[in-house]
Amino acid sequence: MKLEKKRSSSMDKILNKLKTAEMKANQMRSSMSAPGDHRTPRTPLKIITLFRKHGQFRSLSSCFTCDAF
Repeated sequence: MKLEKKRSSSMDKILNKLKTAEMKANQMRSSMSAPGDHRTPRTPLKIITLFRKHGQFRSLSSCFTCDAF
């Protein structure tokens, strides 16, 4: 009986977190795409500096390197 209560309460917590995350995501989407707003997405600064430094992109893999290994 206690295990079932624990399981249901943890499931409720997970579902509540999911709902709040979905609400936040919807709010962010609606704030980003306001009607009449025709902004272009910004190019990340790292890509701009790589382009200036080398003059051209040799590969995009240099932008997505992982230092963990």
